[in-house]
Amino acid sequence: MSVEWNDIFRLPSASLARRRVPKAALLRNAHLTRLEQRALDKVSFIEHWATVQKSSTRIPPHVDEERDIQAVVFLRCELTGRSAAYVELARVIHPCFPNPTVLLFENGGEVCLSCAVTRMSQAERGATVVEDVTSTGGFDPADPLYASLLADLALDRMPQGDLYEYVRELSWLLRLGRLTGSLDFYPSCAPAQRVRLLELSSERDELVARRNAIAEQRRSRDLTLNETAKLRMEQREIEKEFGQTLDKIKGICLPSGGMDSDLPFAR
Repeated sequence: MSVEWNDIFRLPSASLARRRVPKAALLRNAHLTRLEQRALDKVSFIEHWATVQKSSTRIPPHVDEERDIQAVVFLRCELTGRSAAYVELARVIHPCFPNPTVLLFENGGEVCLSCAVTRMSQAERGATVVEDVTSTGGFDPADPLYASLLADLALDRMPQGDLYEYVRELSWLLRLGRLTGSLDFYPSCAPAQRVRLLELSSERDELVARRNAIAEQRRSRDLTLNETAKLRMEQREIEKEFGQTLDKIKGICLPSGGMDSDLPFAR
């Protein structure tokens, strides 16, 4: 599958690069560890798909004491199909680039979008570090559940005050996309509730990680009956907490489109 990404982002043609990024060059220039190099074996193709910058979109750069953002780089990554290790791959690929980056993963009939926001390093002059990474998780781009998310990513629906404003909003939308599968709707919330939603979303992610870790532990054949029972009880408690967290999220969210568009807090 190759997604027509510009049917989604609707960037000017001047923004589109569509140049292959040789993995050998990435390995050579990014100083990856052997473990990180092995992770890249799960990627069959990397393409510099587009660059959002002032010359192509008229969105001005953002420069202050913390950041010097001159461009946002979009990379299309085709996976081998053996794994959907999006989080692992995002952790490897994003820091390879000094700019904020958006990864467009394609894995058979599934996609995942990941966005990294960068800032200047306090330890190394002239270097940048990844400050925050947000991803949607895998989903079918043809699933109607995600139609509103994909529509919101179009350039003409994004804030364009400067590139930091643009990439922060993009990161926020991917955070909403990450919640969509659990909520069974694409959420909206009032701007005043964004901080609280971020807190609850982080709690949800932590609970998912704990749940996955316990599920992995339970696969071990070396567990005693007591250990198995203990893990089962922990899993039930996590599921209970997960449900409570989702209820809190639903308490401050509505399905996208469920707010009156004339209200000042509507997306």
